[in-house]
Amino acid sequence: MSQKQTISVTILTGFLGAGKTTLLNNLLKDMPKQKIAVIINEFGDTSIDSHLVVSTREEIIEINSGCICCNVRGDLINILSNLIAQEEKIDRVIIETTGMANPAPVIQTFLMDEKTGKSFEIDSVITMVDAQHIWLHLKEEEPGKQIAFADILLINKMDLITANEKIKLEQQLVNMNPHAKRVYTTYANVNIQDLIGKKSFDLGNLLKIDPKLLVETHHHHHNDQVTSFVFREGRPLDLEKVNRWFAYLVHFKGENLYRYKGVLHINHLEKRVVFQGVHMLFAGTEGTEWADNEPRQSEIVFIGKHLDYQELAKGFQYCLA
Repeated sequence: MSQKQTISVTILTGFLGAGKTTLLNNLLKDMPKQKIAVIINEFGDTSIDSHLVVSTREEIIEINSGCICCNVRGDLINILSNLIAQEEKIDRVIIETTGMANPAPVIQTFLMDEKTGKSFEIDSVITMVDAQHIWLHLKEEEPGKQIAFADILLINKMDLITANEKIKLEQQLVNMNPHAKRVYTTYANVNIQDLIGKKSFDLGNLLKIDPKLLVETHHHHHNDQVTSFVFREGRPLDLEKVNRWFAYLVHFKGENLYRYKGVLHINHLEKRVVFQGVHMLFAGTEGTEWADNEPRQSEIVFIGKHLDYQELAKGFQYCLA
């Protein structure tokens, strides 16, 4: 494959709950004629995101065996190799990393693996920043690296902060990454021209940040206090009990709940209920109808700090109809 035929790659990263899946949906809707391979990596052993991504012409590939920046780089290389080998041409690859990922090893995959490097070219590394909640996480390793390695910073949820808070946030982001283009948005609504096809990836800037990017293997250790728990249940849930449980979680546990999302099978409802939450922000919406041959199952993932598995399990069981 010649240089002219390389497949463009967009790496989409950002801490838990920044709005990556919403942005991904917006991008896919704006590129209806392109054949796009979407690679989704979740922190944990399940992928709620595959239920949340809109259905267009894209091919959705899930990596759930671990964090994409740790033990599954081999999986990523294999997936990319398979994409090259298949008959139908792919126009673009979008990789949505887990919110706990350090982007450096993902970038390395395209720069250091010879076959991958010949066939793919990084268009941009987009890091989404949660304008309201980023301050809670800046002491952690992952958000800092995600911001530092970006060539485009998409600052989301701008409707939730004041003008003075925006000035303070902008100063912080410039200090952390003066080279990145900054795009401010709400609900991840953005002009696709600002993100796609910009060829804004600049290896030179990254080598200033990390001179050893191309010579060492990154050893990435997640914060041991951050855990993820998944709950599944085939029996229907009672909507009123679910509302009471989430009201309790948001009020008393919200600060430690970095991300919680899922699909619910509610008693007497023919449509699934999809919900997403970040700290004290929570929203539930009506999803698609359950198919006739589809097993109805509730599936919830919680990601956060100091989470009590037994307490969450007890609360989930309380919600049974």
